[in-house]
Amino acid sequence: MPSKPISIVVIGGSHAGLGVSHRLLRRISPTSEATPIRLTLINPSNEYYFNIAAPRFLVKPGSLSSNQYLYPIAHSFQGYPDGSFNFVRGLVRRIDKNDKVVQVERLGKKEQKGQGEEDITSVDEETISYSYDYLVIASGSTTPATLGLTGLKIPFKADGLEDTRSGIENASKELAAAKSVVIGGGGPLGVELAGELAEAAGPKKRINLVSRSEALLTSPGMGAMEDVRVGNKAESLLRAKGVEVLKSAMVEKVTQDPETKKWIVELMPTGQRIEADAYVDTTGTIPNNVFIPKSYLNDDGWVNVDAHFRVVDGETSRSDTYAVGDITCHPYRLLSRISGQAEAVVSNIEASIGGQKRLVTYSAEAQRKMLVVPVGQSTGAGHFGGWPLIGCLVWYFKGRDFLAYKALKFLMGEAH
Repeated sequence: MPSKPISIVVIGGSHAGLGVSHRLLRRISPTSEATPIRLTLINPSNEYYFNIAAPRFLVKPGSLSSNQYLYPIAHSFQGYPDGSFNFVRGLVRRIDKNDKVVQVERLGKKEQKGQGEEDITSVDEETISYSYDYLVIASGSTTPATLGLTGLKIPFKADGLEDTRSGIENASKELAAAKSVVIGGGGPLGVELAGELAEAAGPKKRINLVSRSEALLTSPGMGAMEDVRVGNKAESLLRAKGVEVLKSAMVEKVTQDPETKKWIVELMPTGQRIEADAYVDTTGTIPNNVFIPKSYLNDDGWVNVDAHFRVVDGETSRSDTYAVGDITCHPYRLLSRISGQAEAVVSNIEASIGGQKRLVTYSAEAQRKMLVVPVGQSTGAGHFGGWPLIGCLVWYFKGRDFLAYKALKFLMGEAH
């Protein structure tokens, strides 16, 4: 008689969650009599959002069609056996680590493809609870601009409670109409957005980029020479496009005049005030952790994981709970790291199901460091393993379409 399916719940339908889900369904036979699995993927939106390309299509709406960065999630899982996969559109409200249950506020239809009754512990009009044998937390992060905390509301990340397409359209109109823009943050997103805006509008649009570091694309205290050289190159390219770069400065306060609708940006330590039609905050990321047990989180709100991506609960690594991608404590929150992380998680769950004790170890430092930052369509700055990248290589790797050509591979968990 077939065994009861092993229930695996994955929270998050972006790059990391999709990578883990597809790999698990391919690697562990969903129909095996010995160890059949049923995988439930929970995400607030029914679409996968390839947000990496956001600086391009937000500023140049005609450059990419929506079907190059928005994909239906459930459709990508149609090739697996019936009953092996269940997509739930909803918000996770709570993880009960003792009873091994995930409580979800439903946002979509009550009946979902392949739903397994034995995995459901309770149902009411608003919520549904799923039991799990293994849990993978891939809830990722968001940004101040995505949440509309300061300045324009810009969907740099997906917001499952709002329509992504409408958010993109509204943000594009706001950016196009603004004759003056201040961008807070000299990291990759800020530099890429400034480059796209300057190239699209030319001298018609006044653009200020504010960086707290002495060199763009670096953080205070970081002294890697390749990063400094890349930052200096990016600054030179931006200045050539007419962008005013303000370094060693921080945005202290942002207000909007209720009558003129102008944004007033105050900088420190100089006290300089800049008035603009738009302010865009590209500083920092915020963990999507409201539903995660506090004992799983570090002081900054990211999930503590060990070298095998098992969640660390206090002092103990849990054998039934993993975390992957942006939500983890790993500092390099880069798309290029997702494939290796997903592979480690899947290999270790596979080993655990098979009763093997030897687990795969992931080392962020072992991965070759890469930074590729387009500054407009045809050029940019970057390095690969310490080797500088000339403008045409930046175009080849990313600048031509901001990796949109690889979006389908990430959706299917096939990107490397």
